Amino acid sequence: MNEFSESIKPYLNKKIKKCYVALSGGVDSVVLLHELSKFRQIFDFNLIAIHINHNIQKESLSWKNACQKICHEENIKLISRTLRKRKYSSSNLEKNLRDERYKIFEKVLEKNSLLFMGHHLDDAIETFFLRVMRGSGIEGLTSIPIQRNLGNGKLVRPFLNFPKSEIIRKAKKDKLKFIQDPSNKDNSFDRNYLRNIAIPKLEKRWPAYRKNLSQLIKNLNEANSVLSIHTEYDFNEVKINKNNILIDKLKNLSLTRQKNVIFYWVNLNGLNQPNAKVINLFFNKFMKDNKSPKAKFIWGSASKKGSVCILKTSKKLNISKLST
Repeated sequence: MNEFSESIKPYLNKKIKKCYVALSGGVDSVVLLHELSKFRQIFDFNLIAIHINHNIQKESLSWKNACQKICHEENIKLISRTLRKRKYSSSNLEKNLRDERYKIFEKVLEKNSLLFMGHHLDDAIETFFLRVMRGSGIEGLTSIPIQRNLGNGKLVRPFLNFPKSEIIRKAKKDKLKFIQDPSNKDNSFDRNYLRNIAIPKLEKRWPAYRKNLSQLIKNLNEANSVLSIHTEYDFNEVKINKNNILIDKLKNLSLTRQKNVIFYWVNLNGLNQPNAKVINLFFNKFMKDNKSPKAKFIWGSASKKGSVCILKTSKKLNISKLST
């Protein structure tokens, strides 16, 4: 058994009835599907690939056909979904397409099912840098989680410790066919700029950057775990219930702890986190304004999933999903 198989095995057991693989046709998802297929008889689960046709590039249909061929050759069921054509701004394209994909994944996953995704170490490092540039907090800088709940199942990313170069070597060794997305060369996208221009320059100057950044991300995860324990304690001290907290008790905490409580509260309710600008406005203006008896603070929009509305009265804050 190779190291890729070893990274997958800990997530499998006899209770898992279905394993899905997000199959783009790229090298990481193809290697993941190939390795996971080796466990089908051992653990007795149904293996199903999910391909999302983004309907953006002209090659989209050929990628779908390539995934169908891969699954046919491996005797694996394929679920294919095509996104309807929409006009997205280039700055939000990656996020919007990701949101659409995850909506589909949530609907597909059942209880006792896993969705495997082929994210690798290079993806994690790119995400780390993107969040640095956006001024993310410590939780954001922990980059991509190796596993999390999704719908009725769970999402896992077993390849997060492998650089893409190792995955490509494995694919070539096993003579696996995979596709390459030409849009990965378009450096107008932030992630591609990092991947193709900025990070290669860093690697030339600091060849061990992957190992060092990987360790940094692990350190941040550990620090975030400790911080989460303390923040949960603070939240329990100020909460009335999941949706309401007492203002006086919140203000008894230091500003830093207050901010952590708000981030925790938002996450607890499954809503979108505020960025640095929004959270500063929240505390510097909204929380200091005592003139409005029932003031509202909003981020996002009614059409956007996870947007937030916080209602302030004289004694408490109430959080809810922003609706029309």
